[in-house]
Amino acid sequence: MKFLTCAAIAVLTTGCFFQTFDLVQAQEGSTTQTSSAPSTYSCDPATCQLANNCLCASSKPPNGLDPKDTPQFVVVTFDDSVQEALHTTAKQMLDVTNPNGCKGKGTWYVSMQYTDFSLVQQWYANGHEVAETPLILRFLSSSHTFSHVGNPSAEEISSTKAMLHQYGGIPLNKIQGFRAPFLNYTTDTLKHLSQQQFAYDSSSSASGDNDLFWPYTLDHGMANDCWAGVCDPALKLPGFWELPMYAVMNNASVPQLMDVYLSGSPDDMTKWSMDTFNKHYNGGRQPFGIYVHPTHLSSYPGLPDPKPLLDGVVNLIKSLSEKKDVWVVTNQQLLAWMKNPVKASELGSQPYMKCEQPVLPNEICNGLDDNNSGGVDDSLLNNCNFGTSNFKTCFNCPSVAPSLSSPTPDSSTANGTAGYRYPVPENCDPTWWDPVGNKCYCDTSAANCQYKSLAVATNKTTGSNGNGGNAGSSDASTIHVSQMALYIIFVALVALF
Repeated sequence: MKFLTCAAIAVLTTGCFFQTFDLVQAQEGSTTQTSSAPSTYSCDPATCQLANNCLCASSKPPNGLDPKDTPQFVVVTFDDSVQEALHTTAKQMLDVTNPNGCKGKGTWYVSMQYTDFSLVQQWYANGHEVAETPLILRFLSSSHTFSHVGNPSAEEISSTKAMLHQYGGIPLNKIQGFRAPFLNYTTDTLKHLSQQQFAYDSSSSASGDNDLFWPYTLDHGMANDCWAGVCDPALKLPGFWELPMYAVMNNASVPQLMDVYLSGSPDDMTKWSMDTFNKHYNGGRQPFGIYVHPTHLSSYPGLPDPKPLLDGVVNLIKSLSEKKDVWVVTNQQLLAWMKNPVKASELGSQPYMKCEQPVLPNEICNGLDDNNSGGVDDSLLNNCNFGTSNFKTCFNCPSVAPSLSSPTPDSSTANGTAGYRYPVPENCDPTWWDPVGNKCYCDTSAANCQYKSLAVATNKTTGSNGNGGNAGSSDASTIHVSQMALYIIFVALVALF
């Protein structure tokens, strides 16, 4: 209800975004405090070392790297369902090139309601990260309801992960990240994640100078969001990482966390973001985050054109990416670097930064255009229809709508009968797997798999003043409050109905 209340307030006033100075805008109307409660966090870097998958919270780059030699990471994340229009918006935002010639990558925290699992597979196949946010309000036409809007249960976390694997083909060991719905999490949430073999959480906020930490492990507990009571000295999760979300400060020094473009004009958003980016870049080189719900930036009939908002965000990302030491990465790529930090000059050659596509003899259902026809998974997708909603998948449709207690029901097609799709085996990546022909074209033990590189020539330059430069402005310098409110109300109604 917090979400709908904030949407209603926004119709009348901008107070939803600017009403108090001790709050930071979180997910579409939910808020989190910026003032820090006394922290009991204590970590000795002499004993907590990366060699043991342990890292203390610090505002300095890991392993003693000089900030000027440290890559400036820009993390772009997307929350909630994956749909055609939203998928298109996300790709447009990431149409930038990293210094090694590879396209920028993003992380999608996927919720189940309204998600098209064929697009989830496409997202993964193109080198992006599929992570989890288990906001499952009401899936398909099932009589079962998933009513959690925060602090999800262990069952909801595991059910969401199972569905991403079953219908999106995402390997379980590649679903490493988590973000709590509405950023509402507790110590129990973190314990569930660690027990279910997630690698990291990204739900906490870094909203001031005193908590502007690089990612760190929870061997010694949480160092962010202490006001919420999560900095419990008894919470110790060895090897489990926290990747804070970094807030942007507006003109009134009020932190804005998600969907910053809803809090002011495109020019405002650009200035706030560039000021914060330059603070990171010229300081400890902490990652800079752009966290969005792509619903706001995608066109819908009868609603105001979101192009000014989208153009502002796209131009901002393009401006940041022009610097030779800026890398637009997934949280999974950031985490890979955190575990083995290298200088910016060495980052492009790291295996996790490569961009390549399998070379296959024919089109298979793997989320890629294997035969260069201009289409993806040509006529190979299953359409799973449950009356009021449906999704597409390369795999078998369930016989009934998934539910919290049964997220992956029996297949509607029996094994051995016509039309059956074979699940991805553990020794094969889904980009190499043909679920129709039951064939892996190159398993994980093979050393001679044929790939084609997708990297392009690039010539990155750095501004002489060391700043991020000026992002292009949108044609529209202001967005009326009523227009922003319409988007928030629209998302609220979608979630509720």
